Amino acid sequence: MIITIDGPTASGKSTVSRILADQLSFYYLCSGLIYRAVAYLLVNNHGYTPETLAHVRLEDIMECADPAKLRYEYDELSQERIFFENDDITLYLKDKFIDQVTSIVSVNKAVRKAVTAIQRDIAQYYDIVIDGRDVGSVVFPEASVKFFLTASVEVRAARWAKDQERYDNHLSLDEAIVLITERDDRDKNRTIAPLVIPQDAIVIDTSLLSIEQTVAKMMEHINGCSPFEL
Repeated sequence: MIITIDGPTASGKSTVSRILADQLSFYYLCSGLIYRAVAYLLVNNHGYTPETLAHVRLEDIMECADPAKLRYEYDELSQERIFFENDDITLYLKDKFIDQVTSIVSVNKAVRKAVTAIQRDIAQYYDIVIDGRDVGSVVFPEASVKFFLTASVEVRAARWAKDQERYDNHLSLDEAIVLITERDDRDKNRTIAPLVIPQDAIVIDTSLLSIEQTVAKMMEHINGCSPFEL
């Protein structure tokens, strides 16, 4: 069984995906972490910079996204991890610079094709909950249940600003709103796999919902397997 969770930045996808996967005893697949890994490897192993990432050689992409070298693992205790040639690189993937280069790399058609292949391969072996921006529309359009989480830009900006504090990046709410709005525009208007509400997706606005309430609503739909918009 495949459950997809799409949505814009800071809509709560990753948090509820982990909880949902744990409640269902499913495998959680964080698509964003794989993109981060490819971006990190292109910079770290091949010397690309934010200025040169717009022109990445195909052979470098294929080397960084080689399933024989790049391995995604998940378990409830250790959460999601990424290994490259058996080295755990997870800790290097969650900082402001990787955010920046991932936003560049993730719109590359060859990168998206390679990462999609990795995701589909993993799904052959597990029941999965996967979150992202095109997982219900492009990666797994045949998913058993599709969700699209959203929230007001003010709520998402506040969540995102709070999350950024972990990286010692302090933003006002107004600054966060501007950045979130810009990210939304890029995601919706990009030519490769733009952010859309997947066909038959269950739309849930989390603006006024707690994490627990959001998960409870999702479980109701999964148990009923009757997709419709809330």
